[in-house]
Amino acid sequence: MLLVVEIVSKSNPKNDLVTKLDDYPRMGVPLYVVVDPRNGSIAVHSEPKDGPDGLRYRCSVPYGFGDVVPAGRWTFDTSALVRYR
Repeated sequence: MLLVVEIVSKSNPKNDLVTKLDDYPRMGVPLYVVVDPRNGSIAVHSEPKDGPDGLRYRCSVPYGFGDVVPAGRWTFDTSALVRYR
């Protein structure tokens, strides 16, 4: 797997923002992009490496809805994304 993109759930945001952020590096996912329509944010997590706290993403770059978001060899135009109501 090269990339996972998740849309944060209204009903269970912890699953995407905490649980999967811990799980995906251990599963070998090199890039994890989290799109959060609750607050209009996007985070690109990369560089999974072992450390004193275990295998974690060591780089996290924040973006907002409307930004052009680079993630590895992909670029996402987020100008059409909308926030939850």
